[in-house]
Amino acid sequence: MVLLCVAAGCRCDSQVAQKPNEDYDTAERRQRAAFEMGHWVRARVERTSDLVASLGLRPGDVVADIGTGVGYLLPYLAARVGPQGVVIAEDIFPDFLAKAQEKIDAAGWRNVRTVLGSERDPKLPANQLDVALLLDTYHHLNYPAETLRHIRRALKVRGQLIIVEYYRSRKHPGASAEDLRSHIRLDRDEVVAEVSAHGFRLARQFDHLPHEYVLKFGRTK
Repeated sequence: MVLLCVAAGCRCDSQVAQKPNEDYDTAERRQRAAFEMGHWVRARVERTSDLVASLGLRPGDVVADIGTGVGYLLPYLAARVGPQGVVIAEDIFPDFLAKAQEKIDAAGWRNVRTVLGSERDPKLPANQLDVALLLDTYHHLNYPAETLRHIRRALKVRGQLIIVEYYRSRKHPGASAEDLRSHIRLDRDEVVAEVSAHGFRLARQFDHLPHEYVLKFGRTK
């Protein structure tokens, strides 16, 4: 049983997401995961257009898609921020980023670029982001405290951290209750507590799907 690092100042030195990350342990497993990330049915099942529309992104925004994988969200984000905005596609796996770069090249986006981060640091530019977005990514963070510190540093003063995650305690059409408990480390309120303990304040929360929620955080002073 993983101990939760929720209290302010608590250190999360050990990896806390080993189970969720098993599918990324080898290149072969990542290839299978990449197929699922980009499957044609995903947009319809997850109502991705509606989700991105609900996030409040504006033309000209600088948005980081943290844990971009193969770049599934990039077409939606690029359309929202427009040619005057910037989209940064971040991931820790070069093979995922190579697939995201193929998508960028094929679309001809000049304002979308990739960044290779690490498990502890997404390597994002300081004070540049209007939005840091984590879609189905927070439960994969092995070092959430360190990662949150670097994300906070990358946000502008009025920037937002947006986390889109699955409930641990609600039925999911594609996963059993046992799978959810082993895969999702924290439920919504626990995520709020953990993130709030590391320099953020919750501004808004709402459900996108019955089994999926959205959290919007601002930086604390």
